[in-house]
Formats: sequence, C-alpha cells, structure tokens
Amino acid sequence: MKGNNQKGVTLLELTVVLLILIALAGLAIPYIGGTSSKVLCDATDVSMANIKKAIMDGYYLDTLGRFPQDLAGLTANATFASRDYNLHYLFSDRNIGGGRIHKSFDPDSATGWRSGGYLQNGVVLANDLGGFSLLAGHIAAMDSWGRPFVIQVVNNANCIDSGEWGITTNEDFCARLVSAGSGSGVGLANGDIDTQILDDSGTATVQEQHRQNDDRILYLNVPTPAADINPSCGDS
Repeated sequence: MKGNNQKGVTLLELTVVLLILIALAGLAIPYIGGTSSKVLCDATDVSMANIKKAIMDGYYLDTLGRFPQDLAGLTANATFASRDYNLHYLFSDRNIGGGRIHKSFDPDSATGWRSGGYLQNGVVLANDLGGFSLLAGHIAAMDSWGRPFVIQVVNNANCIDSGEWGITTNEDFCARLVSAGSGSGVGLANGDIDTQILDDSGTATVQEQHRQNDDRILYLNVPTPAADINPSCGDS
C-alpha cells in the first residue's frame, strides 16, 4: 500500500490566508457602502427627472401652465397664497374629502386632468408631517431615503428677488422639486425645507431659499441658480 504523502495546511499558512481575507474585507466594505449611497442618490435624481417630465410634459400642458395644486377646475380665481401646491395632485384629482378639484380631460380642447393620473405607485401618508402641507390621506412620491419629494412654487417677485431665489426670468411662477437627501431636510420633524412657499404678502416668507446640507433640487421651468446645483452623487 502506498503511503499517504498529502501535506496538510500548516497553522502558519492558515493564518496568512485569514489575514489576507480580513484585509480584502476591510477594503471592500467601505467601497460597497459608498457605492450603495451613490446608487440611492442616482436613483433619487432619476425619480426627480421622471416627476419633472410628468409635470412639464403632462400636467402643466393639460392645465394650461399650472403646477400641481388644489385649484378648483381650471380657473385662476384663487389667490396665489391660497393655492396648495402638492405632488398629490399628480396622483389624484380629488381633495382628501373626495371632492373633485379639476375638470376631467376634454379631448376636444386637450385640457383637464387625465384619468389615471400623471404618476402611479405613490405612498398614501398616514399622518401629517409636522408643520408641512403634506396632509394625511395625500399621496406622496418618495425619494430613495423614504422621504417625500416636495414641490415648491414662488411667484415672479420671489423668483427674481436676489434675496430669495435670484433667478432672471419672465415666468409668472417658478417651481422646483426638492429631496432632502440622506441627511437632514424634509422629514417628520425637520423644517430645513418647507413644502409650500408663498408670496411676500406679509403673512408668509420663503423659509429656505437655496440648497441646505445634502438636499437634491431640480428646477422645473427656470434655470438652476449656482447655489442650487447638485454635487455629483459620488461627492454628496
């Protein structure tokens, strides 16, 4: 019978292998974590781009140049300060109580709220978010960190005011989408960015004019100010 000449792994060799594996794991874990954060950021930016498309190529055209808001029918008789701008109205044409707030789409005039909505797969909010205008029962579009996207709209005076948005434009209203990002910002008890911005009527002011912390901002109908340019997801 031939002798068994197979050589076993020595304790030293096993230790070296384990040290190599530990070193590789130490390199891989930070890389994986960073990649995960970037993926969430990239996905949020893609979602914002899709929401912008739903607004500007859909709702905005169908409602004759208006942003998602609680405004009865297609009339403009409500004052600017009384309008409730909210992405909820991309999902539903009804108030929380069930009342219709937009006319149904009319194929002849190509105006009105389209059946089925402009976005799908929203999240129904269970309760109010602190002092925000995202109300219980409203439908929200969520970013990758589980927070609602918000739409902010200002009139021309606030838009061009250098102390507020500081944008040169002839538009009557300026609008943008905001995600709080992974850190502070829009949240259950954080008011770094408001969900509704009103005009300078003496009863309301712009709470935050430009990017705060790691917010992601996408302007809808006007150029992006330098202060609001999002850093690349790898840097945020």
